[in-house]
Amino acid sequence: MRHVDFMHLVRLSEQACEEDAAAYRRSVWWFAMFGYAVVILLAAGAAGTLVVVARAWAAHGLRGWMIWVGLVALALLWVCLRALMTRFERPEGYRLERADAPELFKALDRIRRAVKGPPIDVVMVDASFNAYIMQRPRFGGLVHTNYLCIGWPLLCALEPKRLLAVIAHEYGHLRGEHGKFSAWIYRTRTAWWRMYVTYERDDSLVSWLLRRFFIWYIPRFNARTFALARQDEYEADRIAARLCGAEVVGQAWNEIEIKSRWYETEYWRQLWRRAAHQAQPDPMPHAEMVARLLQPPPEPFAREALRQALQELPSYDDTHPVPKDRLAALGLKPGVPAWSRRSALALLGPVVRRVAEHFDREWWQEMRRDWARHREHLAQCREHIQALKPCAAALSADEWVEWARCFEALSADSPAPFYQRALARDPQHPEALLRLAELQVEAGDAAALPLLDRLQAVHPHHGLAACTMAQELLDRLQHDGQEMEVALRRRWRERRERFEQLEQEAWEAFVGAHPCAGLGEPDWSEADRKSVVDELIRTPEVATAWIGGQHVAAMPGRSYLVLFIRLTRRDEELGRDVARYLMHRLPFGGRLRVVLVDLDVGEPELRAAGAQPIYQRRRR
Repeated sequence: MRHVDFMHLVRLSEQACEEDAAAYRRSVWWFAMFGYAVVILLAAGAAGTLVVVARAWAAHGLRGWMIWVGLVALALLWVCLRALMTRFERPEGYRLERADAPELFKALDRIRRAVKGPPIDVVMVDASFNAYIMQRPRFGGLVHTNYLCIGWPLLCALEPKRLLAVIAHEYGHLRGEHGKFSAWIYRTRTAWWRMYVTYERDDSLVSWLLRRFFIWYIPRFNARTFALARQDEYEADRIAARLCGAEVVGQAWNEIEIKSRWYETEYWRQLWRRAAHQAQPDPMPHAEMVARLLQPPPEPFAREALRQALQELPSYDDTHPVPKDRLAALGLKPGVPAWSRRSALALLGPVVRRVAEHFDREWWQEMRRDWARHREHLAQCREHIQALKPCAAALSADEWVEWARCFEALSADSPAPFYQRALARDPQHPEALLRLAELQVEAGDAAALPLLDRLQAVHPHHGLAACTMAQELLDRLQHDGQEMEVALRRRWRERRERFEQLEQEAWEAFVGAHPCAGLGEPDWSEADRKSVVDELIRTPEVATAWIGGQHVAAMPGRSYLVLFIRLTRRDEELGRDVARYLMHRLPFGGRLRVVLVDLDVGEPELRAAGAQPIYQRRRR
């Protein structure tokens, strides 16, 4: 289904929900049952065919056609039964018992009575900055086990009443008959998608037939249920506000938006820098979170993180409302919150230390060898800086950029002076221009605009990045009260539109080609290679990686790389998530395409094409 058609169906579902919510829910129920009915009818047809074959065998003896028809019917029956019995894995984490955290369980009991929801069967703490409730079906969906999973970072970052507001929101998804229906629809959406992923790459005739149905049905089901899922989020917010107060809910969402961004961008970066002087982190990361995540992020970071969150636009890729709409629905104005003064770990009591040790032990088992490799890399950076210092007066622009990279890996201080020295040697140096502009945009410094103007003019392959940063900076300056010229905004907007068209043409040419076609030497620096390897080290799902370069005629000044990764376990859904994450996170100035080995291409094929191995996770 084309994206425009999907969006049209979503809008129709939103209109239907607004006009008559009860009729809309009935239509969703019937469409969900239609999907199951098709699979059940196929299963019944397969079972009936097996009965006919068995009777024919008994009456006339075994014939060749009976074997083939029977095998096809048996395969179809097996595929349909697997589709109807989609397995939901248990959440991973540290299981809490009532005796471990009596205060938390008392609070959960109060929320349950207020919401009139089902009991929570299992309470888990996991390592995510999140909290969620998952219903895991058992015995064919006749009964469910309700799991509440609370992220350890969230426990460290929020005060008790704000954490309970988040839990009340999650519990709100299970309230009453509407909650049961919404939870069932959520599980059905997940089950249908998993079915599609399961049979997407199965080349058998039976799977092909089911896949054709899934391609037609699943986008329509997701579009039809989209309004239900989003309205359910608003309703859960209202329930949380009724139980805990709208102000508490709003403060919790604001604090989560800001601290989660700091956690993702700064906390782990600072931790890995400690490898320069620590053979093992001391304190360990999850133990350190107890104090660090309760501390307020720097005020400029908090304001900018909130501004970015409030600029998010509603998307049909996510049923969660954007922060601006979520706060508006509660009648609240956005703003940097009053920070939590004590963490929700008080709800856990004495078990806190055991939980922290559990996650730190798991983390260190996974990362200790990668930590050692990163420590070696930082030592090399330090040695490189020492080698460059004596000849600073004669360094080239490239050498100043190398110094800046090493300094940035080792220190939290700004590397801007080193990039300025590089530009003094070569005013058009692409990496120095780009990185210095990025640093100045992050600081909200209007001096970045001339740099961005030069960058887009001299290096078209950085043009879109320059225009995006310029527009972001103009928005930020106006948000801070500075008057921006309309003509200046229009000029950057027109430039961005032009570069977007050029980028689209180049990207379509890149991803449209086979990942192994015309593969050659990767066009990147040693520093780029080390940066990519460092990011792979910090991505535990990646077991092995290869790299190759491709040429794209539409953008000759840019390096295009194909990164082939093999996961530690074969899971296509996980693989797609990891690929998307790496494509956005890998520190590489060109364009990177991430391809899954054993799913998109085979290892013999990529090796024959000339892909080079760059990373192998060590076995423990």
